[in-house]
Amino acid sequence: MRTQIHLKFILVLFGILIGVVPFQGWTQTTELGLKQALQLAEQNSPSLRASAFRENEAKELTGAADAGFFPTLDAAAVDSSGFPGSASGLDGFLGLVASPYRKGAAADAFAKWDLLDLSQWHRSAAAHDEYQASRERTQFQAAVVDQQALEIYLETVRLRGNRDAWQHLADELTDIKNTVDHFVRNGQYSEVQGLLIQDQLSNAQLEEDDFDRQYQAGLSRLSLLTGMVDKSFSCPAPAEFTGGELANLPNSGTSPLVSQAVLEAKAAQETVSKYSTENLPKLEVAGSAGFMDETRLEPSQDYSVFVGVTMPVFEGFRIDAEEKGAQAEAQARESDVAADQLALNDLNVGYSETIQEAQAELTILSQEEERAVKAVALAKQRYLNFLGPLSDLQQALKDSVGVETQTADVKTRLLLAEGSQYLVNGGTVAEMK
Repeated sequence: MRTQIHLKFILVLFGILIGVVPFQGWTQTTELGLKQALQLAEQNSPSLRASAFRENEAKELTGAADAGFFPTLDAAAVDSSGFPGSASGLDGFLGLVASPYRKGAAADAFAKWDLLDLSQWHRSAAAHDEYQASRERTQFQAAVVDQQALEIYLETVRLRGNRDAWQHLADELTDIKNTVDHFVRNGQYSEVQGLLIQDQLSNAQLEEDDFDRQYQAGLSRLSLLTGMVDKSFSCPAPAEFTGGELANLPNSGTSPLVSQAVLEAKAAQETVSKYSTENLPKLEVAGSAGFMDETRLEPSQDYSVFVGVTMPVFEGFRIDAEEKGAQAEAQARESDVAADQLALNDLNVGYSETIQEAQAELTILSQEEERAVKAVALAKQRYLNFLGPLSDLQQALKDSVGVETQTADVKTRLLLAEGSQYLVNGGTVAEMK
């Protein structure tokens, strides 16, 4: 009975502690993957949302441009007195209600349809090309956001790799320092060796702290880009990457940078054609039906239909000036296509050179890493068996951390070049592994 009472008391006390005492240091962090980081950056990007809204705007404008292919229908009602047809001067009044041979109350419906207007076809085509260009702009903006997130993410990965390398060295030096202190106390080595190893350990701890601060700052920058809660995630170490995760990924093969320029040039050329065809005749059909209270000179009729052809004869050279201005804009757009293609080619050359250089460096560094591990093991064994000096072990450890940090730098540089080349040439995050 007393045991049960004690057990209940312990359980109650544990429950109180759970409710009162926070579990500081128990917060679990998730490891943020590369693809996940880019996806979150896209979802959280205000600039990408703005680009998507502009794309929707361009889509709606295509509907407005296509409206010219359809007939229009207006309804009107009017009451006039005095001189017959005195209501014809009101804006928007067409058809029977605007007849000069009527007065009093009248109501009608007026329909008009441009059966042949070549400028309308070019106006619609230009609007659709602008919409397609806006889609490419959105994809390019996504590539810009992804590249920014990729750069910050890989920089944070590199900083973690450097921090871990110096942390590993500090742990190794701590064990070695304990051994050296033991040898010094026994008089087997001089105190100078103890001071030297202590100095190297302090330097390693200083480097570890410095890179850890930079790594935490990188996590804070990622939290701003991704919208994740700060300190709730971590980045993987460079050792978890092979360096070829972003190589040979499938993409459209067409850069949104160039596609956008091509579509904008096409839209500009359609605008030139639109102004040019405004000088051609237009065929129009119109009709009106309604009611008129009083008419004069003509018997009362409740409908009117007519077909007409219109052609501008002189409009103050407006069409000619607009056409020449549109031609200049079209030529500028064509030059933009050439400039963007040249910039893309230059980027691809730079990325390819960086990739080849990094791959060659990684091949050499992998061999150096194997030798560095063997050198540390051999130098430690010789020192502990009084066959080699402490300086050999210190140098071996220094070379080992140098190779480890250099490998982290080259890996992240390779991944950044591969990812940037993939994105700028039309690749998307959804197609990443």
